[in-house]
Amino acid sequence: MESKMSWWIKNPSFYLGSILLLIFGSQCLIGYVKEHKVYVLESILSIVGFLMITITVMKKLAQHSHKKST
Repeated sequence: MESKMSWWIKNPSFYLGSILLLIFGSQCLIGYVKEHKVYVLESILSIVGFLMITITVMKKLAQHSHKKST
């Protein structure tokens, strides 16, 4: 059984996705609140970050459920 910390270290896509989501997602939200404009690049990069996090977590859950069934 691997520790949670080793899983975080082995998945750099989770780090990159969280950084993209935090930086560009917050910029997109702040830009919308202040200027009522949606910036395309910031929103695309925040969506990419969200997808990277989601795919990484789904892979983790799929491996976990596969280990339980065998």
